[in-house]
Amino acid sequence: MIEYWLAFPFAVLVSTFAMMTGGEGAILFVPFFLLLGIEPGAAISTAFVTQLFGKGSGALGYVRSGLIQWNALALLVAAGVPLVVIGSYTSISIGSQPLRLLFGLGAIAIACAMLYSLVRKREGAREKLANRELAPWALVPAVAGFITGLIAIGVGTINTAFLERVHGLRMHKAVATATAAMAFTALAGALVHASLGSVSWAVAVFTIPAVVIGAQAGSRLAPKIAAWKIKLLFAALTLVVGAYMCAAGV
Repeated sequence: MIEYWLAFPFAVLVSTFAMMTGGEGAILFVPFFLLLGIEPGAAISTAFVTQLFGKGSGALGYVRSGLIQWNALALLVAAGVPLVVIGSYTSISIGSQPLRLLFGLGAIAIACAMLYSLVRKREGAREKLANRELAPWALVPAVAGFITGLIAIGVGTINTAFLERVHGLRMHKAVATATAAMAFTALAGALVHASLGSVSWAVAVFTIPAVVIGAQAGSRLAPKIAAWKIKLLFAALTLVVGAYMCAAGV
């Protein structure tokens, strides 16, 4: 159990970066947990619990900053949470190797989406979105929720791109809103996995306080650092992780 101490500094760093991009720390948490000897299903479960505290902490920071788009948050939560629950129960029936492969493919897709958004260079500039603009797009956060229920990643990146790239919401507001939505989706996933007893609490006791610290740091640093620099680094790491997990799942 001594090596589990490594999860604390790792989780602080990952949570800080994830909070600044609107992405999921689980992209890096899951393979790290596997390196600690945890089975894929338990790694995903532990990532959900870890993200619950990290995104919850970050969401509080963004509430204080006034960056959350509340009507968009309501849509993301209403459409995404039920599908997270369905996806979480579905993931329980999937074997370890297929889970690794699915996670790897999902990570590669997320990395490509991040890189494409950087190349396209369409920076959101709007400060507010109307309900009539958001409602027809409910399927997007719903699909993101199901994918996240399966492999613990996807909803943050998809929802951030949905708000910023599709609707033109300012980057920092899109990240803040997607982060707040992830607090709810992580809660749903964490409750399902915890009820099934698949969480590795021996690791979670180190990652939970770490992500609370990292989330607060990330939510404060996000408006002060160019988003594209953090996105590029996170995309590169995600691509490496995706390739590694695909190789392990074949």
